[in-house]
Amino acid sequence: MSRALALALVVVSAAGAAAQEGRPEGGPEGGPQRRPREEIFRMVDTYVAEHLQERLALSDEQLNRVLPLVRKLNADRRRFAERRMRSIVQMRRMLKDGTANDARIAEVLQQLKAAEMEEPVAVRAGHDAVDAVLTPMQQAQFRILEAEIEHRMRQVMARVRGQRSGPGGPRGEDASHPPHDPR
Repeated sequence: MSRALALALVVVSAAGAAAQEGRPEGGPEGGPQRRPREEIFRMVDTYVAEHLQERLALSDEQLNRVLPLVRKLNADRRRFAERRMRSIVQMRRMLKDGTANDARIAEVLQQLKAAEMEEPVAVRAGHDAVDAVLTPMQQAQFRILEAEIEHRMRQVMARVRGQRSGPGGPRGEDASHPPHDPR
């Protein structure tokens, strides 16, 4: 894995941890911290793009057709992960500060469940669009590349969590607050 990707994943992980703990990331939605995060996503997309053509032996025409589809698929995944995390952070905050009630929690749970139901449909549609451009061999290679990248991301995040570990686990958490696992 390139150093740029490793650095990008560390920063994304740290930003996710800050959001999970309820700390502001440095600005309102779309504010100053949003731009660096988007730049990190672009770095990850660049890493994927570089490996797509090489690993799948894509023609230039195939790359031009599949790259926007892969970027959309990854953007959809990030969007759903953000929706889920926003709901979880919101519920955690309401429970912690005592503003939770059945109606408010039910509303946020509905948002969470909607994201959980919509994500597989969107990911399946994204994979279908990518598959339409690729041969069966390339489809298999793409799935393997996706799995390898996901595995590497998890390794980097585990190292980051290990560096922040305290007496009760990562960031001093207990079993009632498991660490966030963005995809």
